[in-house]
Amino acid sequence: MAKHIHQTFVFILLINMSLIANQLCLRQQAKIKSIIRGQYKNAFSQNKGTLITSKMLNIFVGGDKGSCLRDTIYIITVYTLSSLGYSINFGLLQKYEINTLRIWFWDGDNRQYNIKIFILFDGHETQIYNNLANSILTVTFPSQIISGFRILNVAGNTVNTQMHILKVEGFYKLL
Repeated sequence: MAKHIHQTFVFILLINMSLIANQLCLRQQAKIKSIIRGQYKNAFSQNKGTLITSKMLNIFVGGDKGSCLRDTIYIITVYTLSSLGYSINFGLLQKYEINTLRIWFWDGDNRQYNIKIFILFDGHETQIYNNLANSILTVTFPSQIISGFRILNVAGNTVNTQMHILKVEGFYKLL
């Protein structure tokens, strides 16, 4: 009888140790996922070291405050501008897993922008959007590791040939 109790105790102890080890492993996985996913916050900001890699081809209306990567209060008189046929390209210092992009276009009236959006990874582009957009556009797509993205000004907007972006965000959204 004592041998049976000892075997049962050892079995329960092994199960508990297995559960504890599994919990530690799951916590480590969750921590790694959180880091890769940018702690589920905006990966495209000046504070995270994101760069506008096409800066020589773009215009920053409002000077330094015209960057669509800043995290300060936004007003529609400062923005990043791209001419017809050009893109605004964004590069990350580290790769992140994201599934959502949010872009705030100049929205002082009802204009619509004709754009394409591409995500970038290791020199390859994948188109995730090709349509009209206005005001705040949110694009969701299958979760992917990316190193940047670009927004192409296909045909300007319904008022002029320019593309005006106030703010961009890219993050992993739990569904």
